[in-house]
Amino acid sequence: MNPSPRICVLGGCGAMGRVIVKCLRRLNPRLRVTVADRQPPTSLPPKVRFAKVDLRKHAALVRVLRGHVAVINSTSHHFNLPVMRAALDARIHYLDLGGLFHYTRRQLKLDRAFRQKGLCAVLGMGCAPGIANLLARWAAEAMECVKQIHIKVGGRTWGPVSDAMPYAVGTIREELMLKPAIYHNGQWRFEKPRSGVEHFPFPSPVGRQKIFRTIHSEVATLPRSFKGVRESSFRIGFPDNIIRAALGKKPKFPISNFKSQISNPRDCEITLALVRGCSGAKNISRIAYCTAFSSGEHSAGDWDTAWPPAIVTDMLARGEINRAGVFAPENVVPLEKFLPRLRRVGFHISQKRM
Repeated sequence: MNPSPRICVLGGCGAMGRVIVKCLRRLNPRLRVTVADRQPPTSLPPKVRFAKVDLRKHAALVRVLRGHVAVINSTSHHFNLPVMRAALDARIHYLDLGGLFHYTRRQLKLDRAFRQKGLCAVLGMGCAPGIANLLARWAAEAMECVKQIHIKVGGRTWGPVSDAMPYAVGTIREELMLKPAIYHNGQWRFEKPRSGVEHFPFPSPVGRQKIFRTIHSEVATLPRSFKGVRESSFRIGFPDNIIRAALGKKPKFPISNFKSQISNPRDCEITLALVRGCSGAKNISRIAYCTAFSSGEHSAGDWDTAWPPAIVTDMLARGEINRAGVFAPENVVPLEKFLPRLRRVGFHISQKRM
């Protein structure tokens, strides 16, 4: 391993990018981090430098990326493909936070190009997708066959109702408005936005939450990764005020702005994989789940989205992941190393038989 590997965080001045940079610095102080964005931040921590970048200018982006070990793309999924192509030309590894199904499927087509250059691309390495995919892999380990995989995300907030968007409002709007993909009877199909409502009993302290289907990347990769899967879905819950604000509808109380953070949030988020399969002649069902809590100035959603790409990028820098190609997390990230590191930074991870 290079004693001081360089990592580039694209969109590193954004709400999520800033948290990813913080996680990288805590995880491995030897990492040299480049924050690449349109405008510089007000301040930078030690061993972090700034590079101005315009994602629409390929040659300039390649120049910024060249010399790094990997790039974490924390910008909009609309830039995933051009950033991947720039990573190829810069000859560095690539990670992103998800492609809302359609972009992920297009990105997988670059597998041969990454293999030819001996590079690794990990698609959707945040919370969901990311942790969610690896929880599915973990729950399926004891099964001889896997028939169904369902991902569910729910949260609980303590204190007054917040007008803070959990992540980029543009992405939330797409999740709420686009037709969600499901995998049914061995085929993908698209349903009505926000359909398939469930009131699911999440583990404590989240409890029962209303969740519904949205467009997400997990459904694009999990049926491909587990032979024999016939059913797969993704569901998440959003507070009513966030839905109204994101969709531009008049809320029941004032929404001050579309900020993505609130000072000193108090919340919890659970990401859960429900896997049904068989062992011998016996049908079994297991749930594996990850619980994240807010701390300091960051929400649970900030932490469970930012720590996974930081951990996996550090694995790439250390040579602990040395496969070439384009991968979903469940096909390349070593569970035996990832889960303990996630626990080490404060996540609660468990599974049980249903």
